[in-house]
Formats: sequence, structure tokens, C-alpha cells
Amino acid sequence: FNMTPYGKELSEKRTVALHKNGVGYKRIAKTLKLSCSTVAKTIHRFNKTGSTQNRPRHSRPKKLSACAQRHIQRLCLENRRMSAASIAAEVEGVGGQPVSSQTIHRTLHQIGLHSCRLRKPLPKIMHKNVCKQFAEDKQTKDVDYWNHGMWFDETKIN
Repeated sequence: FNMTPYGKELSEKRTVALHKNGVGYKRIAKTLKLSCSTVAKTIHRFNKTGSTQNRPRHSRPKKLSACAQRHIQRLCLENRRMSAASIAAEVEGVGGQPVSSQTIHRTLHQIGLHSCRLRKPLPKIMHKNVCKQFAEDKQTKDVDYWNHGMWFDETKIN
């Protein structure tokens, strides 16, 4: 797996190469269309560390420890229908630290457990018959019956 440098990496390598050839900061900056301060910082970083790579940055510490992540995984595998919100409530009860359901969802996703949508069962013949009977009962009603009811439609019309 070999990646060729591009963009900033390429200009940093060319900056160092030109500096090694004895070209000055201003000329390097003009040639590569960079500012003098960028060229100076790149060369200074190369002289100091031997590389033009940025130093590793610190990231935000994880809210869940490895032990808590295993606990979440165990909870999920014991009861596959448990929601992320209920897992979050249980983890908060055990650890005392509040955790959002989104954090639980993200953690499960990183572990390799993904959610799925539970589908509703199809209506049975009994349900279809009840709906049909309701529609037939209301079909024979006269206009006065319909005028006395209040109907709300949640459609907004400007």
C-alpha cells in the first residue's frame, strides 16, 4: 500500500528539497506560492525532528472505559431487543456516569453490533373485517351526523 504525497505533503517535501539545494526562504516561498513563515516553519520542523510530519495531537478522552464497553456489549448480546436508551439507563445505574443513547449506539457500532428495525406484523383477517365493518357503518350515516362532528386536519395552509 503506497500512497503518493499530495497537496501539503508534496509542498513540504519540495520545500525541504529546495532548502537542501541551497535555495533561500523567499525564493522557495515564491516558487511554491507559499508564505515565508510557512516555509520557515516547515524547514525548522524538519531540522528539529527530521520529518515534516505534524506531531500527534491529543484527542478528547473516551467517556466509556474498555470495561464499560464490554459491559454494554454483554448487555446487548444478552437481550438483543434492548434499546440504546435502556442500555444507557442501566450503564448509568452501574457506573454512575451519565451516558447518552447516542454514545451507546456509537459504541455498539464500533464493536460491530448494528441495529435493525423491527417490522410490524401484517394485519390479520379479523382486523381487516373490523375496519371494513366500521367503514360500512359510517357509510350509511346521513349529512346531519357528519355536520355535528369536529374534524381536525393537521395540514397547515398559508
